[in-house]
Amino acid sequence: METYDVIIVGAGPAGTSTALHLQQLAPELAERTLILEKSRHPRTKLCGGGILPDGLRILQRLGLDFNEVPYTRILRAHFEFDGRGTALTGEGAESLHVVLREDLDAWLARKAQERGVPLQEETPVRRIIPGDSFVTVVTADGEYRARVVVGADGAHSVVRRAIAPHQRVPYSRALVLWVPPKPESSSHAPEDAYFDFTCIREGVPGYIWDFPILVHGQPMRCWGITDNGVGPHHSRPLRPLLAREMARHGYRLEDYPLYGESVPHFGVRNVFSAPGVLLVGDALGVDFLYGEGIAPALGYGQLAARAIVDAFAEGDFSFRDYRERVLQSPLGQVLRRRALTASLIFRLRHPAMQRFFWHRLGQHLRTITERYLTNWA
Repeated sequence: METYDVIIVGAGPAGTSTALHLQQLAPELAERTLILEKSRHPRTKLCGGGILPDGLRILQRLGLDFNEVPYTRILRAHFEFDGRGTALTGEGAESLHVVLREDLDAWLARKAQERGVPLQEETPVRRIIPGDSFVTVVTADGEYRARVVVGADGAHSVVRRAIAPHQRVPYSRALVLWVPPKPESSSHAPEDAYFDFTCIREGVPGYIWDFPILVHGQPMRCWGITDNGVGPHHSRPLRPLLAREMARHGYRLEDYPLYGESVPHFGVRNVFSAPGVLLVGDALGVDFLYGEGIAPALGYGQLAARAIVDAFAEGDFSFRDYRERVLQSPLGQVLRRRALTASLIFRLRHPAMQRFFWHRLGQHLRTITERYLTNWA
């Protein structure tokens, strides 16, 4: 049985960020770290691919050049209800950027390898067995053990189930697809992003989105709908609402492949860690105001790496303080504010209340967003 100081399960943004931050903080520890990935990069990943500026700041501090990844820069992001609302405009690095996740994940995995962190692909993890001194990782090809295991294995995390088998975490549902642009039939500007909250009126506490994305070098549009699971209507069908909105812009939903996924929410009651085990990224929970996963995943990796370095320095692998580290960090505070904001917005089901919020208060959205809901990095 091979033994490592750290095993990271999952080579998405949270896992590779943990590895890259370990290499930055403690290179000798990163050399004794192994990343296990069930697939092989580049691998398909269901995700809208939006990265807010905080994520770019994390990458910059890691010495990574985001320009190496194909991306689309969003000029304006529109937030609407019943056809009216507000638009946020970003300039340069302060813009919303959109990437294809298979491009981003493969790039980050390659950077981790280039900096000396071993990555073993096509190695699905079947089981995690915590122990007194080591954590055993059971894979399809054999067993490994490590002093610390990081669960970065996504929404359906094997690691999370091992340390919290009975925890029920609130989750969001989403449908997503990629379609060619139809500028002749759509009223949406080709360089802008749109988030329409009118579906709240239909009993779905979420929004429908549409924004540009590069898919294998080809300009496309990413469409989708999310149900953030607030309130009693979580079983409402999403497909008809998405089909109706897309039809207004010249698309027939049934003409394109449609993908579905569910992701757990970030919450203060979630399980964050266990002796020898830390959770990061989707395994710990995704922001459910914006549905943003990439930038928080990069931030989780930074927090986890610092906790691991301190654990080896102090010889204490209980990670009893990891929850407070996350919650008291700028990232954790913003995620808590977003959770509170989401619970308020998505419970305003009466159309008049939503119109008041988006039509009357929309002018203050930029100030609220910049001061309280972003800029944690």
